[in-house]
Amino acid sequence: GTRRRGSGHSRGRATGALGELARTGALDIHLPTTTGDPLPPTRPGDVLVPLIHDTDTTPTTHVIDHTTPPPTPPERHTALLRPNPQALDPWFLAGFLRASHNTRQASSYASSATRIDIRRLKVPRIPLAEQQRYGRRFAELATFETTLQHAADLGRRLTQGTIDALTQGTLPPGD
Repeated sequence: GTRRRGSGHSRGRATGALGELARTGALDIHLPTTTGDPLPPTRPGDVLVPLIHDTDTTPTTHVIDHTTPPPTPPERHTALLRPNPQALDPWFLAGFLRASHNTRQASSYASSATRIDIRRLKVPRIPLAEQQRYGRRFAELATFETTLQHAADLGRRLTQGTIDALTQGTLPPGD
């Protein structure tokens, strides 16, 4: 049968909202408070989720792992999720939280910014072994995206350096 949006299912799979998963001990949700309490220090397996982003972009979740340099303190509008490794794979969690349809349903809009209600984001309820298969793919995509961003940055720097060399006369314009 057809499932209605928001019925707790994703393509025939049962889903759980993060607020519900936090109540069952599958993960801890940490948010900076309005009184200025900072997030706890990050550790491998944590997932950082931006709570405010431009309406035309999808927020990029970030998994802390052994290859991640120590991050600068997360911004004020960031959630730190600490999944229980016996219940949730961090890369699986990050990948599903980044899905456009997921962030749309958990968002409220204010002018050009979108605010995410972290407790309303959902992930499929599937066995840990299957989560880990998804997690491996999401980790590979994150590496690919980082490589693309690095290549784009190098391209911008090369272009600017060439423009500077042409305009300063250190590189002839050629034919």
